[in-house]
Amino acid sequence: MATVTISLPDQIALKVDAEAKNQGFSTRSEFVRSLLRKYFAGEELKFEEFDSRPIEEIKLELTKTGKYDQKFIESIINGLAKSSKYVR
Repeated sequence: MATVTISLPDQIALKVDAEAKNQGFSTRSEFVRSLLRKYFAGEELKFEEFDSRPIEEIKLELTKTGKYDQKFIESIINGLAKSSKYVR
């Protein structure tokens, strides 16, 4: 894998970091690679605002599917509760 180094203004780098985290990427590089793959595949690159829902609603929906055991659902809910989008 080749390494490409780019310089970004601090404000842009902060936005890249925040968006990478919001999209679930663990590094900037993963986020940028994903954008480039989409670009070269001809996909439209569009960012959508994250709209959080009540944690209890998410828990109920996961339970209703019948696909997940309670331990797994609780681990998801505990993780969400620590997320910056849900911490009050």
